Amino acid sequence: MRILHEKYNLTPVINLSGPLTMYGTSISSEGVAMAAAEGLRHHWDMDELFACAGKLVAEWSGAEAGTLTACSAAGVTLTVAACMTGANIGRVHQLPDAGGMKHEVVIQKGHVVNFGAPLEQMIRLAGATVREVGTVNKTTTAQIEHALSPNTAAAMFVVSHHTSQFGFVRLNEFVALCHRYDVPVIVDAAAQDHQIDRLVASGADLIVLSVQKYLSGPTGGIVCGRRDLVDAVYLQNQGIGRGMKIGKEGVFGTMICLEERMSTDLATWSSEQRRKAEFLADKLTGLPGIAISTVLDKVGQPVTRVRLEVDPARANLNAAELCAQLQQGSPSIKPRAHHTDEGWFYLEPNHVTEAELTLTADRIHAIVQSAFGVVVGEGSVM
Repeated sequence: MRILHEKYNLTPVINLSGPLTMYGTSISSEGVAMAAAEGLRHHWDMDELFACAGKLVAEWSGAEAGTLTACSAAGVTLTVAACMTGANIGRVHQLPDAGGMKHEVVIQKGHVVNFGAPLEQMIRLAGATVREVGTVNKTTTAQIEHALSPNTAAAMFVVSHHTSQFGFVRLNEFVALCHRYDVPVIVDAAAQDHQIDRLVASGADLIVLSVQKYLSGPTGGIVCGRRDLVDAVYLQNQGIGRGMKIGKEGVFGTMICLEERMSTDLATWSSEQRRKAEFLADKLTGLPGIAISTVLDKVGQPVTRVRLEVDPARANLNAAELCAQLQQGSPSIKPRAHHTDEGWFYLEPNHVTEAELTLTADRIHAIVQSAFGVVVGEGSVM
């Protein structure tokens, strides 16, 4: 039943884009939803609650310590702030005025992305100055080393499909280089929670993750890493972090989703994602002018997607037109459409049922047939 959809006249969504913020990210389990609801019904000592959550983050991640923020974007801002202020409460209260503090954040130019908002803006919200290094397709260790200075508060590394995937200094080398100059490294790895072991092993000082992406929790951000810097992140709640705090319902929901993740077999989870992608790909075979394949996430998440490459001359429509028509009607089907100008797009079936996958395949067949002047019907998911 879709009680809220009906009450507020909202269009149902089949999210085949993956856990993107614009479509409500992921779908939480009943256990996460129940924990969030229970959290809302009581008062708590919030310092005690955050300490409990921090221990759980550390247990899950293998890092020294952990804490929570409103979201991963807030985590970027607050980790930068923590590297600028340390445990100095006077500096915490001074931000975003960075006078007298180290304030530069070094980042490879190919990592300065827009994830829905400009990453550099999240850094500047702390009062920091972004120092981009290299070019989009070429950054060297010599350039990074040259950029590090007495004003450098931190260096940031981004793990995301949005970044340039070649011509950059890799994570382990980046961390080692920055540490030679006593510069802490922040890793923005919002959607890379399945890679937490590798990220912690890199030696990065602070790692920022999203709770509501593949962890399937409520809106929130996780920060883990060096204990002194994690403590400095939490201290920002007395400063600029006050407007970036996570509520009690988000804390409890996050704790449950971490417990659920720790009891999940990764190989089984990954196999299920592959099975669903292959199920959808099989239903899309035979479409004129559209090449169907299954591909793994290029950044390392164990997620399988269906890739549709559209030949306009043979399909009678292009990738952008197909994606636009998918989103029309009810339910609205949301593809992962970052690359339609290159002639292709993804469908990611992570939080989608087989019935919804069947409806999606039926609609795609109908759209393609309609492009040839054939009128067909379409089923629906109730």
